[in-house]
Amino acid sequence: MLIDFTILALVAGAIVSGYFASYKSIGLAAAKSTAVAIANEKIELLRNMPYDSLATKQGAIYPPGDILDNETLQRNGSDFSIKTAIAYIDDPYDGNIAGTIAGKPTDIYPYDYKKIEVSVYKPGKKSPLAKLSSNVSAKAAETPTDTGIIRVCVIDSNRQPVVAAIVNISNSSITPAVDISVETEDDGCIMIPKLPPDEHNGYHVTVTKDGYSTDLTFPRTPQNPNAWHADENIIIQQVTEVTLSIDRFSTMNFHFVDQAGSPVPNLGFQIKGSKEAYFNPMVTKCSPEIALILPDSPCVPVYRSDANGDVSITGLDFDDYQIINVTGGFIISTSPMQAIHLGGGLTLAVTAVVTQSDTTPGIYNFTPTKSKAELISLTVAGSNFQNDSTIKLTNSTTGQEVVGTNLEIHPHDQIAADFNLTGLPTGMWHLTITNSDGQSVTQNNGLEVIAP
Repeated sequence: MLIDFTILALVAGAIVSGYFASYKSIGLAAAKSTAVAIANEKIELLRNMPYDSLATKQGAIYPPGDILDNETLQRNGSDFSIKTAIAYIDDPYDGNIAGTIAGKPTDIYPYDYKKIEVSVYKPGKKSPLAKLSSNVSAKAAETPTDTGIIRVCVIDSNRQPVVAAIVNISNSSITPAVDISVETEDDGCIMIPKLPPDEHNGYHVTVTKDGYSTDLTFPRTPQNPNAWHADENIIIQQVTEVTLSIDRFSTMNFHFVDQAGSPVPNLGFQIKGSKEAYFNPMVTKCSPEIALILPDSPCVPVYRSDANGDVSITGLDFDDYQIINVTGGFIISTSPMQAIHLGGGLTLAVTAVVTQSDTTPGIYNFTPTKSKAELISLTVAGSNFQNDSTIKLTNSTTGQEVVGTNLEIHPHDQIAADFNLTGLPTGMWHLTITNSDGQSVTQNNGLEVIAP
């Protein structure tokens, strides 16, 4: 009798795998049962506390309480993490704080009751084994107070609400200090009532989410007193509305080449966005100058191209970007053109053409970039234009050329010209500017011609 040991090994392996799968399933069921029991115990404990004491140390209730936001306990030989969240609920029965319920007034005292939510996890896991919630009402009716309300809404680059964004509200100038961290609801908003008044821009708001950019209100400092979106005030019996915008991180992959298309290594540069944090003097949210406020910003470091002329910059906010502080060459054109528009959650390839001559003409951008096949007037912003420069368009497929007429050249950084595109092929066209000394620059696929 011959025994096929391969088959025996496979059968044994299947039995062992099935055993471990069954064991794992039984273990998970036991853990879930224990987690539900822990959550129930925690809910009942909280429900029996005085209403005014229902506040965690860093949650959405001010003044803060003694309840731990996060804690760990051991049950049945296993560790469990417990997250407790307590927040005021704006019940739609009597209207809401936003005044958006038809037939209902704006609720200026929107702290109708408190919602307790207890989640139990295995340590290090993101998905809870159990999650229970309960509403708790005060015995007294809503009454006016000498406090105010802040309502923070978080949207993305498409102005859609961002759910479960982490909103941190802090103010160290009052007693007790405010340090609240809470997640946005399904509408992307969160409300914190009963905050002490402060008319000295003491309330700092920061919004974050894993994998997303950060937005914030900016402190007024002696160096930068003029913030576009300054830290907030809280006014007695008023609602302070704050809207901040975040989106998924984006990436720009830069490729630096010379006019012959060869890589340019060891080119140093920084990047700068267009969203303004301060004015007079102007400082953008993404810039080297923001280092004191946002030291970890990807716009603070100096980048340098590798042997292939490449640099990848990650963790970027949606914004319009420029390349600045270039060392080791002069950038004469980029594709896409500057300011380079970067949306949320995207990876964008950027090609930059570099020269070693500081007299070569450069193209920064031009308008329009799309036109019907008709007579158009085109304006180019750039550098090193000469009074006798020429400008032309070249079809990227056929090579057909159209020379610009009626040129107007302004202090070497702007050219305006007319082009008659009537009857010409649709598609992408290159733009070339040539100086009388023979130096030139080309913006590839800069203009799209569409049917009239």
